[in-house]
Order: sequence, then structure tokens, then C-alpha cells
Amino acid sequence: MPNVHLITLPKLERARGRVVPELRRHGFWCPAVERVHVRLVWFGTAYGWKWDGHDGHIEIPAASTAKLGDWLSGSYTSIADVLRHEYGHAVADTHRALVRSSRFREVFGASHDDPTPFEHDHRFHVTQYAATRASEDFAEVFMFYLKHDGRRPARMRSAPIAAKWRFVRELGAAVRRGQRRW
Repeated sequence: MPNVHLITLPKLERARGRVVPELRRHGFWCPAVERVHVRLVWFGTAYGWKWDGHDGHIEIPAASTAKLGDWLSGSYTSIADVLRHEYGHAVADTHRALVRSSRFREVFGASHDDPTPFEHDHRFHVTQYAATRASEDFAEVFMFYLKHDGRRPARMRSAPIAAKWRFVRELGAAVRRGQRRW
């Protein structure tokens, strides 16, 4: 059975200590992203969330119905993966012109803020959750990009996923340079 104990502040800080160097290495750690605080809250339905807006913060619940679902199904989602995903939303919020662009729409198939779900297809989406909307597709690709240090796993070798991977890599380079628009 996977470890689905409560998330504690020390566990959250250890995970953040892994993720921040990944963000730095790939060009995403900048003053705007640094201002996005990570907070531990008591309970939630999701693994975590990023409050909307440029200065919104990330909240990770100590207990959640999502973690209960993990326990019941025997699956596991790491705190680091949750933080990687939520930092993807933070990068999107703090670099709106880069993410809310025609370039994003071409690669992800819809505007970042379009709530329309896609039909899940493993050739187009890195997870089933990625198909729920373009912003989640971006955050899931972002999470895997950081997790795999920019190297695409063999199961993600399709052309559409390669284009999304490239977008994330180029976004990191743009953020590192302080670029505000494509």
C-alpha cells in the first residue's frame, strides 16, 4: 500500500526543496514566481491548488479526498508532483502574455483560459487529467518536464506531446531572459 499519510509541513518543505532547484535549473524561478507562497491548509478535495491571479498562492491540504482516492485505488501522487503542477499554474499566471498567446493555442489546441474539455487521447495528453482543459494540459506537461529534467519519457514521444514539451522548454528560456512576449 502506498504511503498516503497526512502531509505535514516538514514533508511539504522537503518537496519544495526538491522542486525549487528544478524550477531554477529550467529557467522558471524568477522574482514573480518566488513571490508565490506555498501554504499548508487543513483539508481540501484536490491534491492542491493555485489561487488565480498574479499574486495568488499555492495551497496544499494536509488531508484531501484526492489522497483518500489514492489510498482506495492503491495509486500515489507525490507532493513534489503536486507542487510541480501547481508551479506550472503559477508560471502561467505570472507570465500571462507568454502563455495566453497564439503560440500556446497552436500547441495546446485552445487558449489557456478555455474551459472546454478535450477527449482524452494518450498521443495528445500526458495524463487523463490533462484532457480536462488547456490550462491543466499545460500544468501536467510542465510537471512531467520538471520531473524528468527536460527529457521526454519514451511513452511521450508523439509529435503533439513533443510540441508541448518544446513550448515548456522555450517558455523556461523566455522567463530566464526576462522576456514578456513571444
